[in-house]
Formats: sequence, structure tokens, C-alpha cells
Amino acid sequence: MLVHQFLDYYGRNGPDAPCLSLEKTSRSYGEILALTNQLANGLLALGVAKGERVAILSENSIEHCLLFMAASKVGAVAVPLNFRLAPAEIGFIVSDSATRVLLVLEGMESTLEALRGQLPQEIVIATGWESDDHHLESWLAAFSADSPVVEVDQHEAVIQLYTSGTTGNPKGVVSSHYNILTLCMMNMIATPHRSAQGSAGIICAPLFHIGGAGSLFSSLYHGQHALLHKGFDPARLVDDIEQYPVDSVFMVPAMIMMVLQIPDIEQRDFSKLRQIFYGASPISETVLRKALAIFQCDFVQMYGMTETTGTVVNLSAEDHRKALDGRPELLRSCGRPSIGGAAKVVDSNGNEKSPGEVGEIWLKSETNMIGYYNLPEATTTNLTDNWVHTGDAGYMDEEGYLYLKDRIKDMVVSGGENIYPVEVENAIATHDAVVDVAVIGIPDDKYGEALLAFVVTKADVTLTLEELVESCRDKIAGYKIPRQLEIIDELPRNPSGKILKKVLRAPFWEGVERGIG
Repeated sequence: MLVHQFLDYYGRNGPDAPCLSLEKTSRSYGEILALTNQLANGLLALGVAKGERVAILSENSIEHCLLFMAASKVGAVAVPLNFRLAPAEIGFIVSDSATRVLLVLEGMESTLEALRGQLPQEIVIATGWESDDHHLESWLAAFSADSPVVEVDQHEAVIQLYTSGTTGNPKGVVSSHYNILTLCMMNMIATPHRSAQGSAGIICAPLFHIGGAGSLFSSLYHGQHALLHKGFDPARLVDDIEQYPVDSVFMVPAMIMMVLQIPDIEQRDFSKLRQIFYGASPISETVLRKALAIFQCDFVQMYGMTETTGTVVNLSAEDHRKALDGRPELLRSCGRPSIGGAAKVVDSNGNEKSPGEVGEIWLKSETNMIGYYNLPEATTTNLTDNWVHTGDAGYMDEEGYLYLKDRIKDMVVSGGENIYPVEVENAIATHDAVVDVAVIGIPDDKYGEALLAFVVTKADVTLTLEELVESCRDKIAGYKIPRQLEIIDELPRNPSGKILKKVLRAPFWEGVERGIG
């Protein structure tokens, strides 16, 4: 089975059923199928071969779905780009992925202009506005709405999502049709109320993340009406829940907290909502109790990573009920492995630890990535007998519940965004005043973690937070720029010269149960 076959099935058997809506635009399954076929035939006309990359630069859009499904039909690989990145970062990804065709939608005009000097001459660009490039709408109209016939194997790549890298450059995580199909099946079985045609789901997580992309694939898998949001807007989310037959939504805890702060939230109607999925960070008991009282639905925590194509471990709806009925410690857990998934905690040599002992968490699932694109050594380093090394430190209890304690990899998760401090440190280090720098994550009530930069400056030279922020704007995405700065005389280091970030982090995480957000 292949990813686009969900769309083919529902497009044939329920062509008039709503498939995708975005703001004032709504498309049925039949319409999305026809547009997908036109794009697939357009890609073939451009000479896109199996395995080649096709990318999209935009906020969440209907065109994302068209590209995902068209790539599936012709054996190409979709690369959704993080539009929040700086142009230099986007340019690296386009180059690294050897993108053949790039779709750029409205709102990205200035980004495209900033990118042009970095793009290879042979790349084909289609824009959502009239330009010297292909105009996407009129270009598609020239192609047949009949499905192309291309032999594709389910173990071939279909999507490539970029995740920040410990060496400063992001890595392309390649997932296959089989990975996506397995993810949909695993999530369906772990879902307390299974979605079906006639229901709707809200997708407010970005489609360049596995949380957003996985939600879209899952929605099509069930024949749902997917309500796409360009970005997260708590008021819009609540309005859609009331207006449509929404039974499910995925949010990070920071999003849930923002929804709960809407002034009249207690008076809103959530009677149709059956389940909320959340991930990227744990939820506090206080927030969960308020959310349960407001939404009156089940909650499921999802733990995984881009390298596992999403969720491998779930804290189930029943686990949440247990937590509120005398076992609050379960809220600190990310749950137990889903069907077909496995988790273990190991020492530095890969030997399994006993229950209660802290080590690195490894995950194994048929959703595990094919590998990192064009990075065989990194793939080998991060995969051992198909066990993904998460870089998270934790332990497993006697019942098989997994608890996160810290990160082995130097990563911060802020508002659901993965940020590797080395990227931030490299950007800060270019400032003339900076001699040494270290960036850490500290607890934040809203985003789980926030960035704090420790900077050693040159003698008799000052550096303000405003100057630091401004110097980083053209180098890294806005969400990667620290909004807190401490000027210090010297960074703590071990005898070999490595910065002791645990020493820097310790005062901020003292008394916090879990050393990561």
C-alpha cells in the first residue's frame, strides 16, 4: 500500500465529501484527487524522476497536501520547508536535498528573493503569484487530472523532514510509505475514539514537522475533513471546534495553555470533541485538570521523534484517568510503547539497564526512518539494529512506563520546536563583542523551555540583549534567538575544555522533577 492510495480511495468512493479546508477555501476529496493528479503529471513533465526531491515553502497550505500526494504517486520525495528559518538556512536545505522543483506560495515573496542567489540554476520554481517563474495555478491547469501510472514500492522514500543537527547543519530524515502507513495504523489503535468519514480534525501544527505532517496523513487515512490552520490561533481553533464536527486535535502543551487563557473559554461548546493529542513536552497536573474540566474529552500524550516518523510511546487516555485518580506520578511519564513499538534504556555501551536506572532511551518501531539523507555515518551512529538513539536520558519502571529525566543530546525544545544550541551559538559568536558563548534551555511556563545565552565579551566591550537579537536576525530563525542574556567572566569547562552546561543549567532546574521541558 502507498500513501496516496488513501486519497484515491476516498476520491473515488466519496468524491463530494469535504477533504481540506483553509480559511475560506474548501476542497472535496474528488477535487483534491484531481489537483493531485495534475501536479503529479506536471512533475513528470518536468522530468522529475523517482527518488528526486520536490519542496514547498509556505505556511500550512492545501498545496502541501497536493505535493505530498503527488510525490507519492510519482515516486518522488516531498520536502516541506520550515518557512520560519532564515533564508540562509532554507538555502542550505534546498541545496542539501538537491531539490528539483520548489513551490513557493503567497507570503514568501521576500524570502524567495533573498534565496535566489543560493538556488541552483536547474531548479524549477512555481509560485502562487504572477511572476517570471511558473504560476502554479495556470501551470497545473495544463495537465491531465488522470492518475499517472508509476511503479512505486512501499519501502521507498516519500517524505524528508529536516531536523536540527548537533554539528550545526540540519539533517534530512527520510521516511518511507511503509513508515507513514505504519504510523497511521499504530496511532489508530492507540486512539480511544477512532475517527471516520463525517468527522473533522484540526491541523494547527506546522506541516514541516512530523506532528503536523503526521496529523495530515492520519486525517486522510480516516477520510476525515482536515481543517488546516496556517498557524496556531487559539481563538480560531475554538471557533472551528464549535462550528465543525471536530473529534480530535493535536497540540503541544503550550498551545493548550493558550487556549485555556481565552476569556470566555468556560462558556464555549466542546461537546463534539472526543480527544486531544499532545506531545513535545509533558503537561502539568494543574493544566491537565483545567483542560479536562473545560474540554470534557480524553487526552493522549505522544512521544517519538522525527527519526521514528512520530509516535512510538503513548500515555493513554486510561493512564491519564489513573493519574487523576491517585497516581499523579504517571503525568511525569510519556507512557508505554504503542503496538509494534519497543523502548529500552541502555548504558553507554548499549547494555540494557534495570528498571529505575537512568540511561539513554532507544526506540524501535517499523516507523523508524530509512536514514539521514546522504549521511551514512550519521545514520549508522544513530541506528543500532534498527534501534533509534533518542538522545533522551530516562528510566523505565517495573510496569514499563517510560520517564524522561534529561537530554544526552544538547537540544532544547521550546514550544514544540527542536533547537540545537550549537546553531544559536554559531550565530552569536559572529558578533564582534563575543569571545565565548554557551546557550542552554531553562524552564518556561509557556513554552516548556526558553533559551538563555551566557556570553563572555571582550574586555571593556558591552553587549545588550537587543544588540544580540538584532545581530542574529539574518542568521537563524527568530524562534532560535535567545530572549535572555547573561554576561559572565568565564564559562565553566572540564579539563579537556568542554563547556559544562550541566553546571550552567543546574540552578534553573533545581527542584524541577524533569530536567527537560
